[in-house]
Amino acid sequence: MYRAIDRILIDRDSIADRVEQLGAHLMADLSSAADQGHLMVVPVMTGSLFFTADLMRHLPLTFRIQPVTVSSYPGTSTTSQGIKEMSPLPEGIEGMTVLVVDDILDSGRTLEYLRLAMLEAGAAAVRFCVLLRKDVPRVIELECHYVGFDIPDAFVVGYGLDYDGLYRNVPDIAVLHEHK
Repeated sequence: MYRAIDRILIDRDSIADRVEQLGAHLMADLSSAADQGHLMVVPVMTGSLFFTADLMRHLPLTFRIQPVTVSSYPGTSTTSQGIKEMSPLPEGIEGMTVLVVDDILDSGRTLEYLRLAMLEAGAAAVRFCVLLRKDVPRVIELECHYVGFDIPDAFVVGYGLDYDGLYRNVPDIAVLHEHK
C-alpha cells in the first residue's frame, strides 16, 4: 500500500521548462493544420488535466479541445488493467489532425486504442504527446511524437497523476513510498 511521497522525481521548475519546450515543438509541427482549421487536441482525462492546461498556454494556435476519458488504472491499482471504460469519441474528428495528450506512456495499450479509434472515425493523422514515458517493455510499440520526460519504472503521482484519486494536486512529479 502506498501512503506517502518518498521522493521528488521531477521538480515543478523542470516540468515548466519542458512544457514550454514541447509547446515550441508543437507550434512548429502543427501550425499548418491549425491554420487550415484542422487541428483537434484530445486530452486523456483525468491524468493529463494539468499538463494539457499548461501546454495549451504555450500553443497560440487555433484548435478545438475535446477531452476523452479512458480508465485503465482503477482505484488503488498500480499497474494497467487494460481499457476498462472510455467516454465517447469527440465529434468532428473526420479530416482532422488529432493531437492526443496523455499523462504517461507505459504499456502503450491506451494510446494504441485511441489511435485506432481516431483513425476509424476518419482522423487524417493522429499524433501523441505524453508528459512521461516509462522505461518498461511495451505491450504495443507505437510512435510517440512528443515526450516530456523518460522515467524509470516507478509509480508516480503529482501534476495530475494520482493514486486512488489522491495526490493530483502535488505540483511536482513524485514517487510514492510503498508500505507493506
